[in-house]
Amino acid sequence: MILSLKSGFAQMWTNKSMVFIFFLTNFMFGLLLMLPGRAVLSGFAAQTLMGQKLAGRFSFDFLFEFIRENGTIFDVYTVLFMVVPAVYWFFGLFLSGGAFAIFKSGEKFRAGHFWWNCGKYFGRFARLLLWGLPVLGVLLLLQFIWVGLERLIWGGDPYEYITYWGAWVKFGLRTVSILLFGLVLDYSRIYTVITDENRMRISLWRGIKFAFANLGQTFGLALTLFLTGIVVLVLYNPIADSLSMPNGFVIFTLFLVQQLYMFWRMMLRLTLYSSQMHLYRRIPEDATLPTATLSDDVGLEGATA
Repeated sequence: MILSLKSGFAQMWTNKSMVFIFFLTNFMFGLLLMLPGRAVLSGFAAQTLMGQKLAGRFSFDFLFEFIRENGTIFDVYTVLFMVVPAVYWFFGLFLSGGAFAIFKSGEKFRAGHFWWNCGKYFGRFARLLLWGLPVLGVLLLLQFIWVGLERLIWGGDPYEYITYWGAWVKFGLRTVSILLFGLVLDYSRIYTVITDENRMRISLWRGIKFAFANLGQTFGLALTLFLTGIVVLVLYNPIADSLSMPNGFVIFTLFLVQQLYMFWRMMLRLTLYSSQMHLYRRIPEDATLPTATLSDDVGLEGATA
């Protein structure tokens, strides 16, 4: 697992152009969500004393006044929050085809190769997602294991502290279920790219088989990068809070810090993709898949499986 992480980081760093593509995609979709709200907010408070303080501490008085005067914006944002994240996720699925193909080839980023593979695999990955929805449903049933235990041990009316901690247990099980589904989807896509498989039910089965047969390494790899993201988020929040001041330079600094954080998130995503590709090729399911050589694990200058 450590070798895969090292190789994954090296591959990501060698192909920083892809990080910029993922980052700019995230930035553009963020603008789609931000601009309507900014336009309404600017028209409501830009020329007022309260508007000058918006970069400072959060004010509930201002929020309630804004809602009272601009209630219709929430109808707009209800649609935006349903449509934009879905389109963003599918565009990420589109980009992943090019990323996995680059990491499979071990070559440096070439725009033509990247975008051609994005289009080549997008239809297959979309079908793979549909095939995987029942798997997600089954995995989400894990949380009901706790519900059954809770009723079996404490009955239908447990103590309040049991209910409180039970909610956290169910949240943890849901998070694990989503991580496991992500593993299955990732390794299914890797199998598709490596073998050029067209039958997504076969790719899905191979992804399930590999992810759970090597659960310690596959889940450990994903969990390590997931927890790294949580640690960075914990460090980012107090920095962002300290930059909440109605000052142009401070606002610009906050913007830069936010974008650096998002850039780091995209680095983690591509490191995960590359590490998973390396791990899959080190532990092939059958003899038809190429294995990594010892030379692939020596340095951090972009050595690949």
